Amino acid sequence: MHLMKRTGRALTVAAVGLLALAGAAAAQSPPNGTEIPASVEMGHADAVSHLEALSGHPGRVGAIARETLAAVKAHIAREDAYIKPPLALLPYLADGKVTAEMAWAIPMAEHLRADRELIMQEHNRINTLLTELRDAGRVAHDRAAIEFAVTLAGESLDDMEIQEPTVLLIGDYLKARLHPER
Repeated sequence: MHLMKRTGRALTVAAVGLLALAGAAAAQSPPNGTEIPASVEMGHADAVSHLEALSGHPGRVGAIARETLAAVKAHIAREDAYIKPPLALLPYLADGKVTAEMAWAIPMAEHLRADRELIMQEHNRINTLLTELRDAGRVAHDRAAIEFAVTLAGESLDDMEIQEPTVLLIGDYLKARLHPER
């Protein structure tokens, strides 16, 4: 429990720092394709932090947490490379701002579209591991494992149902606005 409190404090400090950076960035020009929305970065950091903590738990909970951590880190690397950066454009697009400098998001969205089957397989693997983690937590009476597994499964669904389709829509929207002849 003490580790979770320290982890929570560290994440709170990181969140405040990221929010300050996000506020400063919002006043500047649109992202260039390397930025990840602060909320996504915070979610990734939280997931990894919790899985690292759960990896130290004894027995099956720790073993499954370690396997889940490896799968989640690999998936986060893919997301950071080309899935999440276009989401940083949403505030600009919502304000009706479209510039040629945003075209970088189009190939990222196309990359996502081409990899949808692979990404779905990754989500399915992670969700299977989270179900195993939840079940192992129940057997071990490990409330932290149970609660985290359920929470991260919900976030995985958000990726599949909301965020990834939004990236595809961003790419299609930019293509239509920047290259209407195609």
